[in-house]
Amino acid sequence: MYKNLSITKERYPKSFWLMCLTIVWERFAYHGISTLLVLYFTAQIIKGGIGLSIKEATTLYGTFVGILHLTPLIGGWLADSYLGQQKSVILGGIFVALGDIILFYSPIKEILYLGLICIIIGNGFFKASGSSLVGNIFSNEEPNKKEVAYSIFYMFINLGSFLAPFTAGIVSDKIFAVRDATGVVLHFGYREMFLIAGLIAVIGTVFFIFTAPKYLGEIGKKPFKKAVDQEKTNILTYKFSQEEKKKMWAMGITAIFVILFWTSFYQSFSSITLYARDHVNRNLGGFLVPVPWFAALNAILGIILAPVLAEIWKKLGRKGFSTPVKMATGIFSMGTAFAFMTISVISTSGTTNGVKANMMFIVFAYLFNTISELCIAPIGIAMFNRLAPKRFSTFFMGMWYMTMFVASFISGKIAGFTQNIGFLAIFASLSIVLFTMGIILFSIRKYLNNLMMS
Repeated sequence: MYKNLSITKERYPKSFWLMCLTIVWERFAYHGISTLLVLYFTAQIIKGGIGLSIKEATTLYGTFVGILHLTPLIGGWLADSYLGQQKSVILGGIFVALGDIILFYSPIKEILYLGLICIIIGNGFFKASGSSLVGNIFSNEEPNKKEVAYSIFYMFINLGSFLAPFTAGIVSDKIFAVRDATGVVLHFGYREMFLIAGLIAVIGTVFFIFTAPKYLGEIGKKPFKKAVDQEKTNILTYKFSQEEKKKMWAMGITAIFVILFWTSFYQSFSSITLYARDHVNRNLGGFLVPVPWFAALNAILGIILAPVLAEIWKKLGRKGFSTPVKMATGIFSMGTAFAFMTISVISTSGTTNGVKANMMFIVFAYLFNTISELCIAPIGIAMFNRLAPKRFSTFFMGMWYMTMFVASFISGKIAGFTQNIGFLAIFASLSIVLFTMGIILFSIRKYLNNLMMS
């Protein structure tokens, strides 16, 4: 599999691999806490949580993730104008580490909010700059090559995203869990996992500080404003060319579909997590599968499938399999994921003896969820990096994360509705909307291609 990708030193420089390693620890530090947050919020205080209702917890989580993905817009502007991408990554790592460690002391709500705020600030510095650095290593003249590189990069994103929930499940439900004589968990080790995530962020940040000068060199070291030695680089006063405006319009249209994708994807950490906890038979040969491991399933599937799809994109790119078609495929795949979730709910509807759904339904849902993510996230990041005006490349990468900001608020509200209208209505509605929007995106593919190629 990896051999077919022709991963050689000549094609993928050490600067690329440094960023791949960097994203692993950053994703671990983030998913090490995000995988547990809804569970932590809703668990009773005596069980190691803070005792919020489902609606309060999902709203708080949605707000947190929403603001988290708004700050890269500000961080991108600071990186382009004053800091440079390398310094932004370092500042991001420092704040994320600080936030995770503060969460370790978070039974008091004020301290909880302080920890979440630090993580939000750190994400603002890190997110846009980290992603832009990868794109800046490769040329815009070969868009398919850049998409393949981002697909490989996304494999490392999923490596960190797998290690975090897998570790979180063991730490919170096994190693640091307190049980009674019958094996029932009396207290979960959520906060201990927050501390581990913070320490990993500290180690990763120190490693980047010492290795970036050698492997990245001048890439992203200086803000673009200084690099080009121009005074008028303010995005509000800069006069964009017609070609740049068309490409920005293409990004804007695509963003609508990306928001729908992220809205659906974030259900994995809210409504689907709660459904898996309460309505899925997680017994596997006498072993109770920890809920966070389902998020780890999404990540491990991403690691396995990312190089496969990268190879597919490399071959189909020569046959006109364009970016809009790839993203439409992702929307259809997410619709299929929620079709499986809908079938899962239906399979137990009407039962009165506490029968729970078969775990295979949620496994297939995560399979198509992962395929969708790989068709949209790395492809979209590469597209925004390629189409954005170069002088504002990091700012426009922040615009990509703005789609997550909008989607997070919508997703949190949708997850909260499960308490009133049930899982069936939510899952079925999302499936229908996704299939409909997938058809629309596919039908306007030629129009979008013309805008992108202008």
